Amino acid sequence: MYTGLKKEIYILAFGKVVTSMGSLIWPMMTLILKSKLGMSADLIGLYMMIMSFIMIPCNLLGGKLADRFNKKMMIVFFDFISVICFFLAGCTEISMLTVIIYAIGSIFQQMEGPSYDSLVADLTTYKDREKAYSLNYLAMNLGLVLAPMIGGLLFNSYLWLAFFISAFSVLLSTILIFFFVKDLKISDTSIQNNVYEKDEKGSIFTILNKRKSILIYFLLCSISGIIYSQFNFLIPLHLESIFSENGAFLFGVLTSINAAVVILATPLLTKWFANCLDLHRMLLGNVLEICSLATYIFIQNQFYICCISMVFFTFGEILCTISSTPYLTKRIPSTHRGRIISIQNITASILSSIGNTGIGMLIVMFSFSKVWMFIAFLGAILIAGIIVYLKIDRKNYPLLYKSTE
Repeated sequence: MYTGLKKEIYILAFGKVVTSMGSLIWPMMTLILKSKLGMSADLIGLYMMIMSFIMIPCNLLGGKLADRFNKKMMIVFFDFISVICFFLAGCTEISMLTVIIYAIGSIFQQMEGPSYDSLVADLTTYKDREKAYSLNYLAMNLGLVLAPMIGGLLFNSYLWLAFFISAFSVLLSTILIFFFVKDLKISDTSIQNNVYEKDEKGSIFTILNKRKSILIYFLLCSISGIIYSQFNFLIPLHLESIFSENGAFLFGVLTSINAAVVILATPLLTKWFANCLDLHRMLLGNVLEICSLATYIFIQNQFYICCISMVFFTFGEILCTISSTPYLTKRIPSTHRGRIISIQNITASILSSIGNTGIGMLIVMFSFSKVWMFIAFLGAILIAGIIVYLKIDRKNYPLLYKSTE
């Protein structure tokens, strides 16, 4: 399934495995703020929104640097700063200072995202891009199989150890990329087979002005991001309200189920849907995610239903993930990938955090069931939007649809 790619793609994927093995903290951030620091749901949502606004200039800078400098060295530089922050967070007693230090490290992890994504695009043609992004996504989740469950076990008494594990894992990944990814520069971008990816001159505003439909795509991705983010926001809060002190561990179980299904299903779904249009895969993926989250409207204390729902939610997540970035990179010039990917990340992050702030307020005023009803309604709007956008995209990028006609 994943043969025929450049060796650097496999090294980057292995680096993802190692880094993800230490991803113990972020899935638990909502519970850290609530259980350890005593924040309310609306205050947690506000904190997440502030984080997103801080990330705006940082993400833009990350995208700019990805387009201008050696992408490998950008990844190494950002990772090194993250390692220092995670280590310092582990050395402090759990407090708001710990969260702030960890948040700074997470910001630099986010800043490397445009370099990572655009580097994968540089090393692939549009025909094998889904396969390469699928491999990186699979690699990330290989490392996540046990990490959240271990994080849940460490949560009550040994949370400091989780910070040190995260620091060590990112450090190991950085070493691998530094020594084994060679000679990757912007000038090494592979020959493009897609006319829409050809190099162009001009500012990012000039490029987006020529491709106004991409702005609609950003909005749809942002709504999708609000819905998906309930995995790490509303679900853990809901579980804690039902299962009290066992909520953190059970959420870790759900996250591990998510990672395990990704490992088993990603190669299969990538192969089965290889001939489908990106947007068709995204449409199906969002339908699966929305229907799965809608089951929480009816969940009381039946954890087994949460587990079944998570399996189908993960199917949807896989389809969306292997489609989203490949869709975008096929429609933008290779000279502007880093900046446009960073804008997509920023837009989705800001609207997701604003959405979570509103959802946090709804939790204070209404029951969890009613809040989940609102999520389902938002999902219905998203599905309608994607269906309309399909017609717009076919009109603007007809050459990408010729092979399917």
